[in-house]
Amino acid sequence: MIPLSKLISNRRIQLLGHTARLSNSRPAKKVLEWVPPDGRRPRGRPKKTWRSTLKEDLRERGTNWYQALSNASDRRTWRNVVALCQPLAGGTR
Repeated sequence: MIPLSKLISNRRIQLLGHTARLSNSRPAKKVLEWVPPDGRRPRGRPKKTWRSTLKEDLRERGTNWYQALSNASDRRTWRNVVALCQPLAGGTR
């Protein structure tokens, strides 16, 4: 049985490659590069963002955010990177 967390992690990485290849005028690409402004936040643990979750997924696979974005720009290279993740999730198709 495939752990659901591994399957979701793999899908997040696939989606990262898709959004990283979008043109800079697309809203999804703008959100990917958006950094929230500094400001006063309420007490407690910081909110976990999609980007921080993705960074954790990439760190588990031995890469970082900037390497992933540069690899995602070349679709063939990105497919090879995602294919290396397939044994963890048991494949998606």
